[in-house]
Amino acid sequence: MATKAVGQVDVVDVTDAYSIILTSEAHTFPGTTSAAKAGSTTTQVIAMQGGTQVAASVTLSEVTAPTGVTVTKDTDATAPTLTIAVSTAVTSAGTVTIPVHIGSDVTIDKTFSFAIAFTGGTGKGISSTTVEYQAASSGTTVPTGTWSTSIPSVAESQYLWTRTTIAYTSGDPSVSYSVGKMGAKGDTGSAGKGIASTTVTYQASSSGTTVPTGTWSSSVPAVSKGQYLWTKTVTTYTSGDPTTSYSVGYAGTNGTNGADALTLVVTSSNGLIFKNSSIATVLTAHVYKGGVEVTGDALAVLGAIKWYKDGSTTAAATGQTLTIDAGDVTGKATYVAQLEG
Repeated sequence: MATKAVGQVDVVDVTDAYSIILTSEAHTFPGTTSAAKAGSTTTQVIAMQGGTQVAASVTLSEVTAPTGVTVTKDTDATAPTLTIAVSTAVTSAGTVTIPVHIGSDVTIDKTFSFAIAFTGGTGKGISSTTVEYQAASSGTTVPTGTWSTSIPSVAESQYLWTRTTIAYTSGDPSVSYSVGKMGAKGDTGSAGKGIASTTVTYQASSSGTTVPTGTWSSSVPAVSKGQYLWTKTVTTYTSGDPTTSYSVGYAGTNGTNGADALTLVVTSSNGLIFKNSSIATVLTAHVYKGGVEVTGDALAVLGAIKWYKDGSTTAAATGQTLTIDAGDVTGKATYVAQLEG
């Protein structure tokens, strides 16, 4: 049996959600020029269900932390306080992953981030930059003559050397060179070939492969269905022979009218999201043919509407409507209505 149209909705049952709060989710530890200074900080773990606080617990063996970072906790059974300590072995920022348990069924991972405020060392700055030039006959050996801050004249086939000297606030300066050659003057090129004019003409033809031999027109002619429209482009240059190119297009015949499309839309009488299993709603499948809803005997002629739940291939019900009660959905259910016939 063919499926002619399909519609789908998700019905969701939500309870008061759990959330975990760390009173401090990040901390910056003091550091030296290359590592953290030994130190610690604290954060308290608070668990909520909706607006009500519930007991939270942390098992230290499950906590993941970088080398040099240790985590300890106090004995509070509802909202434990964690102490996160770093040693001088810590040289970069990182994170601590803290699995928090609520009861025996719910575990939520929380992330505590830390950074290090390094102490800056003495910097090495640039005090000045000097660029100088010199002409030379060699492009491989650095010239030994006098360097100038102005670009000198460079004869054909000579080289222009550039010397850049960078002086720093501390330490020796650095010197770098670049070189370029002054080329000889080239010969005068030949005269260019320009486009003088372009002419486009058209002709209708029964062939799409053989260039037509009839009269070409500057206006686009009427093209019957099943014929071809040829376009001829003639380009005339300021020198030399013109060039001619062709392109062709086909005027197709009208196809037969297609069948009206079938679509299916599912609506709910009482919404799609419910809280704490208080679900009571009726799903209705609406079938449209060519944009007009089909009902009654006309719908029966098209086929039967069947309902499927959560990907099952066995129909849960047949008919245009489906009633859903509290016991039908746990968390979330997907209902698909199919018009089959």
